[in-house]
Amino acid sequence: MSLVNLAHVCSHLQNASLARLGLTSIPFSRLHLSLALLLHKQGFLSQVKIAGRSPPASAFPAAVAPDNHYITGAPHKDRRPGSGEAALHDVVFDGRSFEELEREGSGYGVEALEFAREHGRLSKEQLERDGWDRVGVDFIMEHHGQTPAELAAQGLDATALSILETHDPMPAFRAQLAHENSLRAQIAHENSTRDPANDDDADADDSPSPSPALHETDFTRAQLHSRLRTQLLTLGFPLATLAYFAGPVASRTTPRHLAADGITLTAMGQPLPNQPLTTLPPLFRDPAHLEEEGVLTQSNRASRRLWLGLKYSAADGKPVLSKARLVSKPTKRIWLDHRELGRVVRGGSAGEVKGVGRVGEVVAVSTDRGVLEARECVERRVGGMVLCRVW
Repeated sequence: MSLVNLAHVCSHLQNASLARLGLTSIPFSRLHLSLALLLHKQGFLSQVKIAGRSPPASAFPAAVAPDNHYITGAPHKDRRPGSGEAALHDVVFDGRSFEELEREGSGYGVEALEFAREHGRLSKEQLERDGWDRVGVDFIMEHHGQTPAELAAQGLDATALSILETHDPMPAFRAQLAHENSLRAQIAHENSTRDPANDDDADADDSPSPSPALHETDFTRAQLHSRLRTQLLTLGFPLATLAYFAGPVASRTTPRHLAADGITLTAMGQPLPNQPLTTLPPLFRDPAHLEEEGVLTQSNRASRRLWLGLKYSAADGKPVLSKARLVSKPTKRIWLDHRELGRVVRGGSAGEVKGVGRVGEVVAVSTDRGVLEARECVERRVGGMVLCRVW
C-alpha cells in the first residue's frame, strides 16, 4: 500500500510543478517524509514542513513588509485572529456590527477594521444591481412637486429632505429638453437652406415645415412622469444615497455577494473589480496551532501533512522538479545491490532499471538506513529497493 501512495505522491508533485504551484502538501508518513527530505537535500524542494491541514505561517516568505495574505482564495493562509479576513468574516457571516468590532478588546487593529468596513458594505454597482436605485426613483417621484409643508407633514427626516432637494429631476429635464429643441431647430434650419436642385428626391412643395419647440406643458402627466424617471435613472445616485434607501441591513455585504462579486481592489490607482476572496472563519483562527508547527503526537498524527515548497528557475521560470516516476510497482518490487546501483549512476542499466542519463536526475532507494540517493548508496556500499527517479 505504501508504494500505491508513493505513486500518487509522485504524480501529484509532477502536476503541482507543471501547474506552477509554490506550495503543496502530501499525506504524512515516514516514507513520504524521508523522500521529501531527500528531494530537499538534492535541491528539488525549497522547504519541508510538518503541519496540519492548513499550511504553517512560516511556509510563506517574509518580505520587507509583513505579508498578511489578506487577499487569498485559501482562508488558511493567514490564521491570525486579528486579521482583516477574520474581521470581514465576523461582519458578513456572523452579523456583527462595526461598532462591536471597534470596541476595545476585540483584537482587531486599525488596518483590519478598515478592511472589514470597506468590504463589509456593498458597492454602488452592487446596490444598483439589487434594485435600490429604482427604489430611490420611486421615492423621489412619489414626493416630487410637494411643498415643504407637505413634506414636513409626512415626517421625513433631514436626509430624505436633502435627497429630494439634491435630486430634483426638473433642472436636468429642462436642460435635456433645451438640448432637444436646439437639435430640432438645427435640423429645421438645414432643411430650409438645402438646395432642392441638388436633391433628386426633394420636392419644394413637400419640404417639411419647421418643428415647433417643445415645452413642459406639451407632455401629458404620464409622459412627463416617464421622462423624469428615465432622467433620474440616467443620472444615478451616489453610494451614500443608495445606502440610505437600502438601510443598514440591506447595504451590508452578504455571503451571496462575496461569492458572486468578490471584492474590488485598487492597484496603481486603478480599480480591480470581482477579485475572489475567502474570509477567515473561526475554525482557522488558532494561534496555538501555529505554535505546534512540526509537533507530532499520537492524537494529531492523522491530521498531519507535509507542506512542500516547490522551486523554479529564476532565468526562465521552469520548474526544478519536472518529472517524478515510480520504478518499483506494488506488484513488482525491484531490488538492487550497491554494485548494480553503481552501474545505474554511471549511465548503464541494471535489469529493468535504466541508467541515469539526465542532468540533475536522482534515484531514490529505500535501504535499511533510510531513503538514500543511489550515489550515496554506492558510497556506503548498501543496496535496497529502488523507489522512484526524479529529474
